[in-house]
Amino acid sequence: MIVATPPRHPGVWSGLGIVALYFALQFGLGILFGAIAGFVLMFRAGFQAGLQHRAAPDAKAIMHALQSNPDTRVVIIVATIAAAAVLMALLVRQFWRAQWSRAELPGFGFTPPAKKSAYTGAVLLGIAVLLLGGLMRHLLAGNHPVQQDVSLLAGNVSIGMRVVLALLVVCVAPFVEELVFRGVLLSGLASRMPIGWAMLASAIVFGCVHLPDFRFAWYPVPALVLLGLVAAWLRVRTRSLWPSITLHATNNFIAALAWFVVAHH
Repeated sequence: MIVATPPRHPGVWSGLGIVALYFALQFGLGILFGAIAGFVLMFRAGFQAGLQHRAAPDAKAIMHALQSNPDTRVVIIVATIAAAAVLMALLVRQFWRAQWSRAELPGFGFTPPAKKSAYTGAVLLGIAVLLLGGLMRHLLAGNHPVQQDVSLLAGNVSIGMRVVLALLVVCVAPFVEELVFRGVLLSGLASRMPIGWAMLASAIVFGCVHLPDFRFAWYPVPALVLLGLVAAWLRVRTRSLWPSITLHATNNFIAALAWFVVAHH
């Protein structure tokens, strides 16, 4: 008699490991793409210097120019996040293939929701969460300025690079972050604790890992926990990850609009 082996699913530690791996990939790929950009600039500067019979370019000056050029930084960031997203999706799908399109936990929910109205609800919830989160940040921060690094960068780049950066935070970031936090992590936590506690724990992890984006100011964390909690609730309620991605994208879309409104004024 052959006994079928149940499909594997993430546990608590593998869920947390995927979160750590995602940010480690960003770090490693950021260094890689930064090195590639520096090599390209060095090669171009050396080629031009040879044609004009000038001295060879200074490597430190070129690296300083690379780091201080906002448009180049956007290119590196976009390439880094996009590559990390692709690698994470391939890895998760390969390792937990049976869970990818499974609706119920420990599945990851890459299946359409039963009702199309779930998308409309996700958009409305995204707007509500953004407004409530903004109020929370205002009350907690007081007179302390609260700005995310990506927003500061968006204010210093050309309009074309601002559009590219907006596409990243609206389309790519919500997909990969929902896969990691409301897909793998939530499933792993739910395998060891009641679903309500798993939703809260995944939301807290989601909020805390964004601390470096705000230069470790804690004021935005409760708003991010709220976003993570509502996204987790949507994932469980609709039995699909797509409404959570829609909510996250709506939140980021409205926030990104401010980059263009502020720049216009």
